[in-house]
Amino acid sequence: MKNIVKILGLASVLLFMSCNNDASLQQYFVDHQGDVDFIAVDVPSSLLDKETVALNAEEKEALESIKKVNFLALPLSEKNKVRYKKESADINKILSSDKYETLMKFGSNGTNAVLKYTGDDDDIDEVIVFATDDKKGLALIRVLGDNMRPEKMAKLARSVEKGKIDLEAFKKIGETIDID
Repeated sequence: MKNIVKILGLASVLLFMSCNNDASLQQYFVDHQGDVDFIAVDVPSSLLDKETVALNAEEKEALESIKKVNFLALPLSEKNKVRYKKESADINKILSSDKYETLMKFGSNGTNAVLKYTGDDDDIDEVIVFATDDKKGLALIRVLGDNMRPEKMAKLARSVEKGKIDLEAFKKIGETIDID
């Protein structure tokens, strides 16, 4: 009888330890999609204009490996500055998990961004871009795909940053967020 109690106790402890109460990025997206303060958009890869952009082979391969893009933004206003700081801190806490590897960090003109990923070096499951701007707000982007490679995604991100890639699907999102 004592052995059964010990086994059940051990099983309960193991089951409890296997439950992860840490917030996930996916749960963050789900929790904030219906929030009126946020802009949430899911973009299938079919809306990414892959034919009219001038890309080298690696950039084109990286773009074609993308299956879906989830976009979440909190435009900054006078009334939500406290929330902006809280949400930025919450996202940074999620992204500080060992699950996320940093691919690159960049910034210009008061905007800071970090590019992270999950998965193996040879096969990325998702790429995450988190950008903040103390005048405009925050943006969180999840890029989901197949056979995404870190070095190719980094080159693709640099192409986007340089304006080499014109992603038509995101123009209206950018216009909506720009609150000058």
